[in-house]
Amino acid sequence: MKHTKARCLLIAGLLLAAATTHAADTTTATPQPVTLDGILHPDSDDTLAFTPDGNTVFFDRSAGKRKTIMVSHKVGGHWSPPAVAGFSGHWFDQDPVMAPDGSYLLFGSDRPPTPGGQPLTQDYFAAGSWPGSNLWRVDREGKGWGQPVWLGSVVNSDAFVDFASIAADGSLYFLRFDREAKVMHTWHTAYRDGHYLPPVRAGLGDPAVSTHDPAVAPDQSFIVFDYGKTKGGLGRLCIAFREGDHWGKPIDLGAVANKDVPWGSHIAPDGHSVYFTGQSGIWKLDLQPWLRQHAALAAAR
Repeated sequence: MKHTKARCLLIAGLLLAAATTHAADTTTATPQPVTLDGILHPDSDDTLAFTPDGNTVFFDRSAGKRKTIMVSHKVGGHWSPPAVAGFSGHWFDQDPVMAPDGSYLLFGSDRPPTPGGQPLTQDYFAAGSWPGSNLWRVDREGKGWGQPVWLGSVVNSDAFVDFASIAADGSLYFLRFDREAKVMHTWHTAYRDGHYLPPVRAGLGDPAVSTHDPAVAPDQSFIVFDYGKTKGGLGRLCIAFREGDHWGKPIDLGAVANKDVPWGSHIAPDGHSVYFTGQSGIWKLDLQPWLRQHAALAAAR
């Protein structure tokens, strides 16, 4: 089951420290369950990634020790039965994410960077080897999708680089294990003149606390992510707002949003909601209460 996968249950991190987050106070919203006409399997499907028009969705599906990226289309108001995406099905593929303009998507895979090589492995999360991950890109080609292309060594500098989130300017946020701090950190790489710049730690929260599964707004005004680690697996779902050249303190999204042990966030095409996975299924949370509160506080300064 997806809830026992290494990335979720064995990821290194510390307990969430209350002193490093702002309380959600009275700001709240209730996540809504997402079934897409029943095509989703609540015990195996993860990380919904929609095209901008909302009519195509990619996600990964677990089956034993394998993960495969699936795709479904909305036709006549109903979602088609999921099929294996044309670029997936052989390797351990996971965590698809769509570019804000829909022109390409990224995903994590253990496939070797060079033809004929061995699958990537890593042993950060447990004794023994688990599938590794590097980021791959697939471009939109007409009504279909092209072939996966390795994202390159500037981003893929380790055997575990995963869970990307894409800003409108092409900048990336992604996960990579910090060997020195011994926690999972979110990294940021800017995109300039068709190239990624060397990644730097994104600066989310306390550097001694694990952060994972970032979902950045296209304009990078806010970012949703899991922070810390709880007994149930990953940490608390939080939001942080951009404050000049850095991120503000993580704001806990509250008990209602966190009751299902959330992970795997992606920003919805509407730009103000987030999809995430929980222990009992997939959910959609409207972030507008927090966005309005932040805007009011900023106007009052």
